[in-house]
Amino acid sequence: MYVNYVYHENMKHDPVQSIEFFHLVFLDQLGRKLDQRLYALKGGCNLRFFLGSIRYSQDIDIDVHTVRVDTLQKTVNTILKSPAMASYLRTKGIEIEQVSEPKQTETTQRWKIRLKDHSGTIFPTKIEFSRSGLDHPIEFVPIDQAILNHYRLHPIFVPHYGATIAFKQKIRALSLRTETQARDVWDLFHLIHAYGVKEGDGEHVQKACENACTISFEDFRDQVLAFFPGELQSQYNKETWETIQLKVIEYLEGVK
Repeated sequence: MYVNYVYHENMKHDPVQSIEFFHLVFLDQLGRKLDQRLYALKGGCNLRFFLGSIRYSQDIDIDVHTVRVDTLQKTVNTILKSPAMASYLRTKGIEIEQVSEPKQTETTQRWKIRLKDHSGTIFPTKIEFSRSGLDHPIEFVPIDQAILNHYRLHPIFVPHYGATIAFKQKIRALSLRTETQARDVWDLFHLIHAYGVKEGDGEHVQKACENACTISFEDFRDQVLAFFPGELQSQYNKETWETIQLKVIEYLEGVK
């Protein structure tokens, strides 16, 4: 599979778009080096690239199985350090300033990356692989063409989860995270609004509802709104956020 990374001098990207371009290039390179039957994209990138979310994701989250820890570690490091990756990022005025590997265990493998643009501004992102098993079914289609067109990329095929599994995963995340995240409530709202998913994770619904009540507008503003396209950010205020919270809680109560 060939992806055409074409640079146009008049193409300007803000920080979240710079991170997104890195995510797209990484996922393309991963698909060239790792058997695509062995992993699936989940989380915010999955919702944005395949399920129509307006929220940019700061990190990449992937489920993986079978692949040895040292094999995956070597594969990811090879991609991050490759001349090809450096060349692609350079077309957008970006470079990888630093890579660390804070967790490499049998359950979780995590890389923290600091991207830097030509002005010296740092953009942090993270790649995390979870070994808790794959959920099925897994879909295999190209990333949303509108997103690829924005960066002038040819089709990139990635194994990922559909709306029903994403909905269940988000309920579990909202219920089980050590630190509750506003993005989980927003992502559930998006899946409810866009797909009307009815099949939930009953075991975790009650705790998810309780946690959803605890998230302030300030949390939403800092963790979610900052990752919306700039022209849409002014449409959301404290009242809007409280309406979103209520709709998610009422919907989950109905699912339960």
